[in-house]
Amino acid sequence: MSTISSCTFRRISSRPLLQKVRTYSAFASLSIEKNNSEEPQTSITTTASTTTIITPSSSFFPKRGQIIELVCESLAFKGKGLCKVTDTGYVLMCDRVLPGERFLGRVTRKKGNYAEVQKIKTISPHLEYVSAPCEYASACGGCKTQNLLYGAQVRAKEQQVHDLIMHVGKFPIKDPDFATLMKPIVPCDIQFHYRNKVGIGSVHLMEFSFGTQRWVPRDELHVEQDDGKSFALGLHAPGFFDKVLNVDKCLLQSEAANKVLAVIQDCWRDPELGLSPYDVHTHVGFLKHLMLRSGRDVKTGVVELMVNFVTSSYKPELLEPLVRKMSSIPEVVCIF
Repeated sequence: MSTISSCTFRRISSRPLLQKVRTYSAFASLSIEKNNSEEPQTSITTTASTTTIITPSSSFFPKRGQIIELVCESLAFKGKGLCKVTDTGYVLMCDRVLPGERFLGRVTRKKGNYAEVQKIKTISPHLEYVSAPCEYASACGGCKTQNLLYGAQVRAKEQQVHDLIMHVGKFPIKDPDFATLMKPIVPCDIQFHYRNKVGIGSVHLMEFSFGTQRWVPRDELHVEQDDGKSFALGLHAPGFFDKVLNVDKCLLQSEAANKVLAVIQDCWRDPELGLSPYDVHTHVGFLKHLMLRSGRDVKTGVVELMVNFVTSSYKPELLEPLVRKMSSIPEVVCIF
């Protein structure tokens, strides 16, 4: 069997390739002249020696760092706003945007068939705005939809369940069993102070952590921080394992738990106590985490609290000053 060398192959294939380029260029020129009022589907760049044809795909693939004006259409999993490019339907996900909100966003990352966007500024607010009751809602990653009317939150959650049943469960809407399977969502009468455990142990639970690097929101950057205020007790800043947003209260836990948190915040930084937060980089320090679990006495219905400190070593004598202060709170029944 005879073979053709690579150099001969190049000489034979070069002429048909040039013919194809000229043919495609001619058709593209005709298409642009014919559809002058429409957006051209093919971009042509011509130089003295070459002609380059760039044909975009059917989907819009934004570049990293590109700034786009978008409108949030709905809420997706974990409270992220789902946006789509008008012409192509390409999906972009953005944190802290809500349905109906028009905003400018910067593309930060591309993942398969969608891209992630960071909000730069809001052009027009969303449709059902309410003031967030929590002062940490803009910086904390725990409650992203507090500034959305509760009724709208319920409808968004119901739509997410509806879509999961359709796309994952493969139940068609016209199926008679769908109506019996999908019941209307029931709103909760208690929107705050319902969580009985705040601490470590599950990804669905918040984590009060002690840290040496305090996360400061933008509106507080002008305030000078001393050494004591650089320490923090609160929640991890979104996307950071080593930075902690200092929190004095949380609307998800009980009022009694907030009393305990306020007492600890008031005194744990006192240099005379000799307590230091654990540094995740240097592995130096004593206090790591704080867990608060609340319950009720089955006979009296009185709220009872368990306080649990997670430390780097077993030194109970260092916690005695905190224990004495927490003993003044009647709801505290045990401290570990």
